[in-house]
Amino acid sequence: MPTNYIKKLLYVFLAIAFWFFVWEAASFFINDNLKLFLPSPVLVFKALIRLINKLSFWQAVLLTLLRIFTGFICGVLTGTFFGILTSHLKIFDAIFSPAMRIIRAVPVVAFIILAYLFINVNYLPIFICFLMVMPLIWQTVHDELSSFDNDLSEMATVFNIKGFKKLFLIKFVTISDKIITTMVNGIGLAWKSGIASEVLCTPAISLGKNLYRAKGNINYDEVYAITLIVVILSILIELLIKYTYSKKLRTEKKDD
Repeated sequence: MPTNYIKKLLYVFLAIAFWFFVWEAASFFINDNLKLFLPSPVLVFKALIRLINKLSFWQAVLLTLLRIFTGFICGVLTGTFFGILTSHLKIFDAIFSPAMRIIRAVPVVAFIILAYLFINVNYLPIFICFLMVMPLIWQTVHDELSSFDNDLSEMATVFNIKGFKKLFLIKFVTISDKIITTMVNGIGLAWKSGIASEVLCTPAISLGKNLYRAKGNINYDEVYAITLIVVILSILIELLIKYTYSKKLRTEKKDD
């Protein structure tokens, strides 16, 4: 195993150990009347064990994952489509660009409250994730294609690469790094907005409802445990996207 990899793992372990120590110390020294609101890591770990032994909890995890991934993928595809459209046709840029910027500016809570009036609670997190991710992807695709290197475009024309071939084989390959970076940021945003919409609208089977119920029952150890699971899942998905892309790059280098 490479030395640099071992060092990185050691730093990660030390950082986690440090913050767990701070958490334990804060829980120990806090006023007795407030300990309920800051359970120790041991209590949270016990709550975590209780949760993962319940089939209903795993059902909630899977359905939440499904909702967030569906919204995320729809947001990526739609944002890419509108990015291509607005970067190539000025009339569509004039029509859609203001709407995209307004969506990015409006707080997610406002969208959740408005959407709650019209959309079934089981589908609302999908819509919110879609709405948060789409303008993010659109902005990257629109900006990158609008400022694309003319020399590369001319080279593609010389080799008779036109239309969709030019778009996907030349342009998208060139800007893929920026799109992947935006997707990584987008999945984090999708998680935050998706869980927030589940907490506010409480779909029947969801992590958000479990979080809301634990808070209502004053089970703050479960609140922390569920939050910890949400954070871990978000990190794992981001790492998976990065790993998949880095593996693709390594394969392409070997082929070259």
